[in-house]
Amino acid sequence: MKNENSIIKMAIISDLHVMAPELLVNEGSAIDEYLSRDRKMLRESLEILDTLVSGILDLKPDLVLVTGDLTKDGERKSHKLVADRLQRLVDAGIEVLVVPGNHDINNPDAKVYDGDNVTPTDTISRNEFADIYRNMGYDELSRRDTDTLSYCRNVTDKLTILAIDACMDRLNTFVSRGDARDHTKASGSLEPSTQQWIVEQARQASADGRRVIAMMHHHMVPHFHMEDTLAAPYMVDGAKQLCQRLIEADVHLIFTGHLHISDISQTSTRQGDMVEVATAAAVGYPCQWRIASCNTSSRKLQLHTVTLHTLPSDPSFSERARDAFTHSIPTMTQGVLNRYWPEISQAIDNYRIEHPLVTRYIHLPDTPDDIAHLLLKHLQAPVTRAYIAFAEGNEGGSDNRRLIEQLIEGVDHVVNETITGILKPFAKAALRLRIYGTARLVLRSILEDLNDIGTSHEAVINDHTAIIPF
Repeated sequence: MKNENSIIKMAIISDLHVMAPELLVNEGSAIDEYLSRDRKMLRESLEILDTLVSGILDLKPDLVLVTGDLTKDGERKSHKLVADRLQRLVDAGIEVLVVPGNHDINNPDAKVYDGDNVTPTDTISRNEFADIYRNMGYDELSRRDTDTLSYCRNVTDKLTILAIDACMDRLNTFVSRGDARDHTKASGSLEPSTQQWIVEQARQASADGRRVIAMMHHHMVPHFHMEDTLAAPYMVDGAKQLCQRLIEADVHLIFTGHLHISDISQTSTRQGDMVEVATAAAVGYPCQWRIASCNTSSRKLQLHTVTLHTLPSDPSFSERARDAFTHSIPTMTQGVLNRYWPEISQAIDNYRIEHPLVTRYIHLPDTPDDIAHLLLKHLQAPVTRAYIAFAEGNEGGSDNRRLIEQLIEGVDHVVNETITGILKPFAKAALRLRIYGTARLVLRSILEDLNDIGTSHEAVINDHTAIIPF
């Protein structure tokens, strides 16, 4: 980037999940089954990217950040298409920087869909990712970490972008390679050596008089209370410690994706604040991206959110995307329970061992199907409303306070149905003491949009339009 002004125009996009059209040979039960448990608009994914590229070309920003999950599931053909479209921005003189997401590399879910049949297709390696996106952060102008796809890039003499790769695709397993199952790791983790490299790069940039903005697919600052426990795959391991180290290195702003939400979260320490801007998936409701004006002199970034309401082929695209989101809740619930059933089952067993008196009277269903039925029976309607509000951002309001009560009532119905015996009142009281207060905190942090809930730094940030110090 040749712009040496203190004002830098930026666009931020995330979770494109592009599926190359040739991967859908024929419509049929195979692709229908996949989409039934997913809220992504995969059939339209390439048109969505083309629409975003056109909008960015009209905007003419200096810089575009892409925070991971560029492809549906790491298919080589999908990556080639994404790189081709992003190259149009590069050719127009716009600098583009990407990082991988958990879907993008060494992915056993790279498939071709043909009627009722699903067959594997080529995925890519980490070296191939760097080669395909060479013009988007992986050339000789970036300083690379030796062990990951992380890099550091001086985009002007006043601004450095620290691109962090926390993906764990090295641990993915393939039936075709002799493993017991196809499995992709959604979690994020960084080795100590990479963490040290990241901190050193930030310190050096700061010492050179540059402001530093980080980008990563996974979250570092929780977007709701106990995200690191309840939705651990969306947080990088050791997030609190990494966040503290980056704050000490004078990094105070990070762009992320992964959870498909438009939400800004903040945490505060004695050394300063860290603000995390999570950008929703372009390919799924609410189909949003960000525009930012970055002033390196005043150290402030002005953020604006853009919603993709229509496509050239579909003026009602946003409405269809919202319907797909709503209808996917049951199958998403079922899918999560199936996918993580070994971990869930182990956690239930551990709780039974640790609390034998209470669990003697708790009779949870024994299969993920039965648990899904129980949860959806009592919680489907309020959970759907809450999830949509969370994804859209700016959740606070009196209606959502009532929604919290409806969710607590739903949890109460689940508890009533799972506790039996003559000591039911006592077991229920013990369970309430353990989970109800926590549940209310979690729901308030989500639906009242509270950052650092329960602390002296508790605050609400506008998720769509904000001025952020960095």
